[in-house]
Amino acid sequence: MTEQPQDLATRFEPKELAVIGADPQVFAAKFNPSGKLLAAGGFDGRVRLWDLATEAPQELPALTAHDGWVQALAFSRDGQRLYTADSWGKLCAWDANDGKPELAWSLNEAHDGWLRDLDVNADGTRIVTCGRDQVVRIWAAVDGAPLLELQGHKTDVYSVRFHPEKQLIASGDDRGIVKLWGATDGQLVREFDASLLYLEHRLQDVGGVRTLAIDRAGKRLAVGGTIPKNGATVQGTPSVLLFNFETAELTHTLNFGASTHCFVHEIILHDEGFVMAVTSGTPGQGQVIFQLPDEETPFYTTTKLLNCHSINLHGPTGRIAIVTTNRGSNGNGRRLAENGEYEGNNSPIHLLQFAEAASS
Repeated sequence: MTEQPQDLATRFEPKELAVIGADPQVFAAKFNPSGKLLAAGGFDGRVRLWDLATEAPQELPALTAHDGWVQALAFSRDGQRLYTADSWGKLCAWDANDGKPELAWSLNEAHDGWLRDLDVNADGTRIVTCGRDQVVRIWAAVDGAPLLELQGHKTDVYSVRFHPEKQLIASGDDRGIVKLWGATDGQLVREFDASLLYLEHRLQDVGGVRTLAIDRAGKRLAVGGTIPKNGATVQGTPSVLLFNFETAELTHTLNFGASTHCFVHEIILHDEGFVMAVTSGTPGQGQVIFQLPDEETPFYTTTKLLNCHSINLHGPTGRIAIVTTNRGSNGNGRRLAENGEYEGNNSPIHLLQFAEAASS
């Protein structure tokens, strides 16, 4: 029997545990598999680390091998490796060493320019990356040796994901095209049409695939972004498209909020069947949303967090990390502070926990 939304709301309404202040801003906070370490990519090129095993989160020494904004990172399933990538195209591998990572290897030019996303396969032997150079690349996890180069996208590739069981890779670009590739032979298997998420408006390319997720069973592909209304200061409805993985059929279109809420930035497909997503919009809007695909409205939503850019779930503990930006954040035009310094943005990281896990 399918669980009702009200029952899910009782079990999975998140309670706030702590707020970590990260200044300058960070992106894409991830738990390690034990849940005792949190890593986030820094605007300043550092990989920031927090020890979560203590009563209150304690920041650890940062990792400092990068040259640009670290916007992509992932742990291997066994927790032995952390992989990070930056806006200059550098890829790094770190031996975790019980919370004290050391650099194992690095590639200065893994991509030509912004390395936008990366993922690690189930057995930890391969890494997949993508970037603004329109290429998807597969690397040997042990030493960073190049294995395959997939050239089929004609525009920036924003997101890549390994299938949880099969030797397959999904990659999505800024025109709303998702390609499925063989992870060992690089052959194109099929395409998913997510062009609802793209608009050409006054010579501006708007939207595209911003994030991908595949459920644990490997039966459902989620594609996130916006259904664009216009360019310039982008307006559009933050949306998640759900596809049957085997047939590439679009089965559900989930729309979250008004056109000012703009983009879905990250998605989790929970084992209980619901979609978890975060959005950010203009000016300073953000949403956290949990929704069953067959329901018209979310069973949980909040707009209390501003500009939500990533969400990560540690399944065993039910803990969630959501990276946001500060109230009044701005990309340019901010006045100088009284001391003459330019005040950049910071990133409150909200640590939450499902009500069910908190009460157990």
